[in-house]
Amino acid sequence: MYTVGRAAELTGVPRETLRKWEQRYGVVTPVRTEGNYRLYDDESVRRLSVMRDLVDSGWSPKEAAHRVLQAPAPPAASGDEAPAPLDELARCAEQFDLERVEEVLDEAFARSDLDAVIDDWLMPSLVRLGEAWQRGQVSIAGEHFISAAVHRRLAYAFQQLSAAGPDAPRVAVGLARGSRHELGVLAFAAVLRSQGVGVTYLGSDMPLEAWIETVRTLDPDAVVIGVPTIEDLPAVREVVAALAPRGLVLVGGAHQERVEGAEPLGHAAGAAARDLAARLRG
Repeated sequence: MYTVGRAAELTGVPRETLRKWEQRYGVVTPVRTEGNYRLYDDESVRRLSVMRDLVDSGWSPKEAAHRVLQAPAPPAASGDEAPAPLDELARCAEQFDLERVEEVLDEAFARSDLDAVIDDWLMPSLVRLGEAWQRGQVSIAGEHFISAAVHRRLAYAFQQLSAAGPDAPRVAVGLARGSRHELGVLAFAAVLRSQGVGVTYLGSDMPLEAWIETVRTLDPDAVVIGVPTIEDLPAVREVVAALAPRGLVLVGGAHQERVEGAEPLGHAAGAAARDLAARLRG
């Protein structure tokens, strides 16, 4: 059991924010001592850490709390079976430890459903990696080293999934001109394919003309475009303006709420893909 001060240190969440999250969203319920001091157990610290990572990556506190409360706690494990901590990718980046990062990714992707791995471990771990880079703890080369490893693993997961049937809904997924932060949309595309949707993954840096021609050729049931950085907004808005009259256009990523004419997906790639698959099947 941890005091409120120690819980704040372990999670990186200030004491006052802890109190607000408890009172407003009920994300944790600390034990009260006889002296009315709050104590937090390991599960509370885990929930608060996940919520902090989600908020840091662009979720509203209300959305993050809802996700944390919905997600089941990871199964108890010991020894080599324990899931890697959220800082493990950052540690691998510091040491350029290829063997360890591939081991960590293989273990994580083997433990649970793809959407849960992405939302509960992979994306929060990448947020931690970005924070380590901002602090100067990880170099640009180290960050690229991990991003390349994650990209390979997601691409492999996508490739290993069964192709959708001829009557399955079809979705085109990619990034707009100049946008290169690909991991979020690739993770989304992999989960969407795992749900039986026919996914045409277009990757990064797609010019407007290429988007228009692709949609004209494929006539998909939906188009999904990522908005990972603020610099991507002008190009994404341009694509949305061109494609929205043709059908359903959805956007994901940190700045999705700033794109008019498209439907935001929310800030959990796995959950968003699962929900979209159910919606299209319905």
